[in-house]
Amino acid sequence: MRDHLTFLPEKSPPRGIFLQIIFEILYAIKFILLYIPGLLLRPGDITTGEKRPVVLVSGFFGSPLTWLKCRAALAQLGHPVYVVRLGFQCGNLRRYSEKLQRFLEDNNLSDCYLVCHSMGGLVAANMGYRGRDRTRKIFTLGTPFRGHPLSILFFFTWAGWQMYPLSRFMREVRDKYRTLTNIQAVFASIDEVLFLDYLNIPGRYDDVRLPQIGHCNLFMGPAGIECITELISAEEAKDPKHPSKEKAEKRKKESHAKSPRTQKSHKRQNGRAKRR
Repeated sequence: MRDHLTFLPEKSPPRGIFLQIIFEILYAIKFILLYIPGLLLRPGDITTGEKRPVVLVSGFFGSPLTWLKCRAALAQLGHPVYVVRLGFQCGNLRRYSEKLQRFLEDNNLSDCYLVCHSMGGLVAANMGYRGRDRTRKIFTLGTPFRGHPLSILFFFTWAGWQMYPLSRFMREVRDKYRTLTNIQAVFASIDEVLFLDYLNIPGRYDDVRLPQIGHCNLFMGPAGIECITELISAEEAKDPKHPSKEKAEKRKKESHAKSPRTQKSHKRQNGRAKRR
């Protein structure tokens, strides 16, 4: 196995192997039960925060509602947090990439972090240049970078065919992934979904192994959430955002908009528009 980093949780409660298995089963049940509600509901966007925004992207048959704890932890650190709802999460991954790109544009998000679970990492990697230009870094959690041979079992879904290792989509994603330098992959020591290391370990020096069991634990369990928050905090520390400068510019714009001269000019423009 190639070199990688190992994340050792310090804040989350210690859990033995037996407890990790029990909780992974509970997370998987929760994952399934929240699928239908997730088609109708999406957690509200947390737009306040002085740090860079974070966008959360679900995986195959994933639900936006499964991100609630991770969303709260990131917001507590001072990040605006957005959860994307792409649809049924089993359709055309190319369309999902376009939707994700439009989501970033519509919400005017730039210099942001993407946190993507499983198939969501493939969606993010396949974005066009407009989406990539708005992304500072992509964190993937248990993403099958080389596809999954058992995805053919979901032949009734578009995504099932696209995630097959020999598909054209996976060949394109592999080629794109080689050109991207702003991706960091996180994988579990034992993943019941990506049971082969070959599937979910890209082989980069900064890949992160979480010594835990479970595919859902990567983003729903306390150890996985701690890993996500620590990685984003470490990335943020490299080039801290300066909120004071942005606040000053915002206040300047607001004061300019409220000034009598600006209001008079707006009234004149509105009056001319009405006469026309």
